[in-house]
Formats: sequence, C-alpha cells, structure tokens
Amino acid sequence: MIEFRNITKTFNAVTVIEGLNLIVERGEFCVLIGPSGSGKSTILRMINRLIEHSAGEIRFAGEPIRSFAPEVLRRRIGYAIQSVGLFPHWTVEANIATVPRLLGWDAARIEARIAELMALLGLDAARFRTAYPHQLSGGQQQRVGVARALAADPDVLLMDEPFGALDPITRDSLQAEMRRIHAETGKTIVFVTHDMDEALRLASRVVILDKGRIVQSATPRELLHAPANDFVREFLGKDDYGLKLLSVETAGAHMRREDSGAVAEAVREQDSLRLALSHMVALKTDRLGVEDSTGRRVGLLLLADIVT
Repeated sequence: MIEFRNITKTFNAVTVIEGLNLIVERGEFCVLIGPSGSGKSTILRMINRLIEHSAGEIRFAGEPIRSFAPEVLRRRIGYAIQSVGLFPHWTVEANIATVPRLLGWDAARIEARIAELMALLGLDAARFRTAYPHQLSGGQQQRVGVARALAADPDVLLMDEPFGALDPITRDSLQAEMRRIHAETGKTIVFVTHDMDEALRLASRVVILDKGRIVQSATPRELLHAPANDFVREFLGKDDYGLKLLSVETAGAHMRREDSGAVAEAVREQDSLRLALSHMVALKTDRLGVEDSTGRRVGLLLLADIVT
C-alpha cells in the first residue's frame, strides 16, 4: 500500500532520514516508534506530503505520491493527530462530514456515513451529533477526530500519537477501539507512538527507529523473542520485559482443552496472558476458565501455563 524507496529527508542541510526503505502492506497496522528525534513523525507526514521528501521515491497504491495532486492524495488518506484539530464552531456531525462535503457527496450519503461512524466509534448520536467540541471530553473529541479521518472511507489512516494526551483509562479504551476498528474495517493504518506498550498492543508490525534509520521491523512477538541488538533490548525495557512477553501471547494459545466448569472466573481466548495473570493475582487463584467469543467455555488456563 505504501512503499519508501531509499528515502532521504533534510532540513536546513541536516539529514533527519537517510536511506529509508520500508513497505507497508495493505491492511497492515504498522506502528512507528523510537526516541524523540528518531524521525517517526517526519516519516508519517511524508506519506501525505505534509512534508516533502528530499530524495528517493514514495509510492502509494503503486503510484509515486508526487503523481497525485496533494489535495487528491490527502482525500485518500485519513489523518488523526494528538491535538485533534476539530473546528470549534462546528458541531460533531459537521466536523465528521468535512471531507465528504468537499468530495461532493449527497446529503443522504453523508447522513448515513455520520451515523455509521458514530456507531463504530461508540458515540451516542442522540447525545453528541449536535454537540460542539468544547462540550466533549478529551476522549470523546479524539473519537470524533478518528471518525472525521475515516469519513471518506480512505485507503490509509495515519495517526500521529493520537492518544498521547489522554488519561490512562481513556487511552486504554481508545486503544481497544482502534484494535476493533482495524479488525472490522481492514484499513491500512500507520501509527506513531513513543509508548512501547501501546505499540505492542496495537501493531501487526512494529518499526523501531533511531536517528532516521530502521533498527528493526518485526511483529510484536518476533520483536520480543528476538530483539535485533542492545538498542532494541533497552528500548523494550528491562524491568517489565517479562510482562511485555506475556502481552503478546494469548490465553487461547496456552490453555488446556479441559473442562473448566468448576472454575468461577474466566478470560477470553483472545485476552493476553498479561491480563490473565493480572486476574489471577487479583482473585488469588492459580486457574481461570477460558471462553470463546460467544461466552462458551473452551478450556482451562493454569498459572503454570503462563510462567513456563
């Protein structure tokens, strides 16, 4: 879907990206992460030409991005940022409808899309449709921002630290929403964060950057089980490395196909071992039932299955 071919970017004769080669596949959730100044936001903004690359070629859907007029390219790429950027004197529905109206959609189609996206993002239409941004919480504003970015059904969604300013509970909720939205829509998402836990939770692939270069590109599981070098190991963190390993393994993959009817509490197959361990500690138990998506018991998870 997106391809960087030997990309270099300089600002005032200072090279911030050098020789970057990266392919983002269609439907991938690609997370860019690295220390401050590593170039992750610059890479993101080069995709929709908010920043122009200095050398090399970036291709979008098989075509060089410079073959598109910038406004045409940006209408095919949704963009959500930390500061949200909602128009303060427009209602929620007017903000969501911004790009569809620019594209000349008819009123009925716009109305249907607003309703669809508000439902997708968990926004009560009766309560929020005619509300203004200042009447919303930070998390609600961010949901509207994501809805606006998705409004014209773009091929790609770019997200630049969209949840960085939110409190932990709201952030956790929106991360779960993004995982669900990605699963339901199959959108190609490129997401910038400085939070490794967020990256591991969301990504199908994590790209770790340092000084404008890719240090490692891998699935979360590959990254944790085979870090490329000491820089990656340090960036993953030493103190909670074991918990990060548990965060990329699921209860379903480690459960026993045994009857757990006698066990009162349960987790879902897709829940992480980190979550399962947390429940065990809180409940002072060494075992949990495991349920499928319909709530049917399908197995048993023991503490020994988590730590071995």
